[in-house]
Amino acid sequence: LSDDPTSNEDFDNRFDCNLLEYDGPSHSNNQFQGSTSDSENILEVTVEDHPNSLYQHVEKQVLYNFERPEDKFIAIKFLEYLEPSGWLGKSLDEISLECGISIELAEKILLKLQKFEPAGLFARDLKECLLIQAKASENYSSSLEVLLQNLTLLAKGDLKSLAKKCNCRTIDITNYLKLIRSFNPKPGALFENDLPQISSPDLIVKKTKNGWSVDLNKSTLPTVFVNEDYATTVNSKPKHDKKVNAFANQALASARWLKRALEQRNTTTLKISAEIVRRQTDFLDNGLDFLKPLSLKDVAETVGMHESTVSRVTAGLLMNTPRGTFTLKSFFSVSIQSNSNGVGTSAAAVRHMISKMIQDEKPVKPLSDDAIAKNISKRGVKLARRTVAKYREILNIPSSSERRRKAKMEMTLS
Repeated sequence: LSDDPTSNEDFDNRFDCNLLEYDGPSHSNNQFQGSTSDSENILEVTVEDHPNSLYQHVEKQVLYNFERPEDKFIAIKFLEYLEPSGWLGKSLDEISLECGISIELAEKILLKLQKFEPAGLFARDLKECLLIQAKASENYSSSLEVLLQNLTLLAKGDLKSLAKKCNCRTIDITNYLKLIRSFNPKPGALFENDLPQISSPDLIVKKTKNGWSVDLNKSTLPTVFVNEDYATTVNSKPKHDKKVNAFANQALASARWLKRALEQRNTTTLKISAEIVRRQTDFLDNGLDFLKPLSLKDVAETVGMHESTVSRVTAGLLMNTPRGTFTLKSFFSVSIQSNSNGVGTSAAAVRHMISKMIQDEKPVKPLSDDAIAKNISKRGVKLARRTVAKYREILNIPSSSERRRKAKMEMTLS
């Protein structure tokens, strides 16, 4: 067995996960330690039954309203992508492709789901959410539907143009607005939030009196136990059947190799993780704004491994820290040029700055990409407007004009 079992074999522990982040306490920076001691399962949760959860409420309606097993299966697939707001979080194209069905069948199932209570569930945007509720109300009319099809005019407050399009009086538009304000743009919010789907971390970072330590989460590790006493007993018996004996010896050798390979992979994982934590202590102490630029090459050179090995080992692994649970890959980030001091800032930290600025902005006066770039530049990070736009798109944050339009729309409907 070579020093690095991942050089020729791929033992990646890959799984899908969500990035969970929360603000945690600050810590002082001391020395760093890495160990393989047993660690408690910090994500152990007591799951209580939530009869009022959105998922269970809709699931009951699915089981009652769909007769064919295949239709129930597709409907449950839709339910899996129902967001806490009650909106559908995935496109019809993606769901039909995942289920291996036609768009026509997917639309048929969706139309039936959109008739569930409360009205507005499974909408794909605000317009559709309000339209579903409008059609379910006793005051539905073609004029109301036309009004909802022209929400941009509503956001501008152009009631005259709306009245003309709707073929009704301005006073009717005012009455329709009162009705629309009674609708719920987030019907799923009426229910208790379902418990989040949490994947147990592979590594756990803790603050000790000697500094930061990282441990393997033994509850998630695959284990191989080789009963050496039984192996000795088998080998001591008379060798009557050469084929049976050869098979037994081969199986025993394979089990021993697998055990050594897993132990070596754990050692390699811990070594790489320890180096990541050592380099990111500022982040652990102070938060995302202090995440340092880090490349696979930086870690590989320090731990004495190839970049491809570091890439394979870190793929899909989760690390729990006092600041949240992150994929190991999220600790690697390119460097953004500094204005003066020559010390780079990680792209992840810059994205966090952008996100926080937009979160703190006045909704009716959102910051432009240029304004964000100038604000970040004042913090000592040289950033172009187009870079802000690119990072904003990565964060799924709309442009300032779209944010302003949405804010006005919400004010109109509130």
